[in-house]
Amino acid sequence: MSNSSMLSLIQNENMKIYLRARTWIMIGLIPVILLAFAILMKFVIKGGIDHVLTFASMSTNVSTLVLIFSVIVAGDIVASEFTWGTIKLLLIRPASRSKILLSKYVAVVLFMLGMLVVTLICSYFIGLVFFGASGPTAGNVSFSRILGEYGLKAVDMLMAVTLSFMISSAFRSSSFAIGLSMFLMFMADPFVRILAMMQYGWVKFILFANTNLEVYFFGGKPMLQGMTLGFSVTMLVLYWILFYAVAWLLFTRRDVAG
Repeated sequence: MSNSSMLSLIQNENMKIYLRARTWIMIGLIPVILLAFAILMKFVIKGGIDHVLTFASMSTNVSTLVLIFSVIVAGDIVASEFTWGTIKLLLIRPASRSKILLSKYVAVVLFMLGMLVVTLICSYFIGLVFFGASGPTAGNVSFSRILGEYGLKAVDMLMAVTLSFMISSAFRSSSFAIGLSMFLMFMADPFVRILAMMQYGWVKFILFANTNLEVYFFGGKPMLQGMTLGFSVTMLVLYWILFYAVAWLLFTRRDVAG
């Protein structure tokens, strides 16, 4: 298939995402929550933020909301084709199943990155209005550090999105795929932390013990002593390959006759 045809598939998947009212509600919630956060810090708490960059750095916590939205889209994008009964129409295209799956995955990743960019831009301009850009920043926060924080969170989100995408490829029900993805996102991390506190050495091989790369750059400790940046990155790459390979296998081999 030519590059132009692949781009056409990705555009088609993007249309499916952005033609839904749900997507625009998600996008609209980002500035609303950031605005509420700015008002809270400016007029209620009255302290701790005195510069736009400080606000933008603290606003990286809103990325949790971006993660939830991205997991919802990833958990829905394949399974919904079965839920809506459109899978047969999709597969009569001349494109192979592998390229259809790849186009869906690329669309999900682009959505995730777009939401992060929206969060960054909104946090900067809202922070500029409420806190200004004059004077020193608390903790010498820099724009390059903020970009680094967003980049590391993007890696964490990519793994969660890929896991959710695999689950979406495994089940015919979009609601079940989204529900299972959300359950794993919220329950796996505390469960892994409990196991790490019990000093089980094998915990370091679990995905969620390696997703927080910020501890290697901005201070803190990995879940288990002896874990390194190289080890965590290696585990993330291996898990990414596993998740996408399983998604590919399930999607390309699935019987859609029923």
